[in-house]
Amino acid sequence: MHRTSRLRTSLLSLAAALAAAMTAAAPASAAPAAAPASAANVGPVVVHLTGMGSGPQNIAAAAAQDHLARQAAELGFNGSQCRVTEGPVFQHVTGIYYNAMIKATCNGDPAVSTPTRLIGPNGEHISTVWNVPPGYRVEGSLGQLYTSPREGTVPLYHCVVRRDNFLSGDVNCEGQTYVSRLGWFYPGQPADVGSAPLMRCMVGKQREFFESNATNCEGQASGGQLGWIFTG
Repeated sequence: MHRTSRLRTSLLSLAAALAAAMTAAAPASAAPAAAPASAANVGPVVVHLTGMGSGPQNIAAAAAQDHLARQAAELGFNGSQCRVTEGPVFQHVTGIYYNAMIKATCNGDPAVSTPTRLIGPNGEHISTVWNVPPGYRVEGSLGQLYTSPREGTVPLYHCVVRRDNFLSGDVNCEGQTYVSRLGWFYPGQPADVGSAPLMRCMVGKQREFFESNATNCEGQASGGQLGWIFTG
């Protein structure tokens, strides 16, 4: 694979414009060893949703709210776990016709989940299962994450440093900003299931983070192994 537009091997299914220089405030290049999961180090899932609706103003707002509620329910969140962060915001189209938008954040442990896989954009890199920015496309498959704890697994987290996204087994994001829990993976290679390495890698002069199954980071700089991803 070549440079940034193809360097990110990522998972397919359901996260923040990236890029910016790594500085001393960034996490250490070597990935930390994942700690055994406990109530103290299992962060919440945080999902940002947008509801859209059209029609006369009141109907557009109701449709946007319904769209938002359906998305939350599909991910297993109840109403008490979600709060509106913006809207309804209206765009006048013509006559009495409007488009409406409502944004919300759901926080906690969803009761169910869509298949948990990571995706990546073209150029700048991100791995996430929940918060997918517009215009990002799948670049390939890394494997899968469990949606709940299994024996021998620990949580994997989406973090950000200076707008650059990275994954970590540390709920404190190595001193950087927490975004969401993604799922559960293995800190050590499991003996009884298919698995592949999950590497932290860096590319370009800005040393932007990306994740890969290749132990040589596809010819780019290595930041160490995060753990092992489930492959079936």
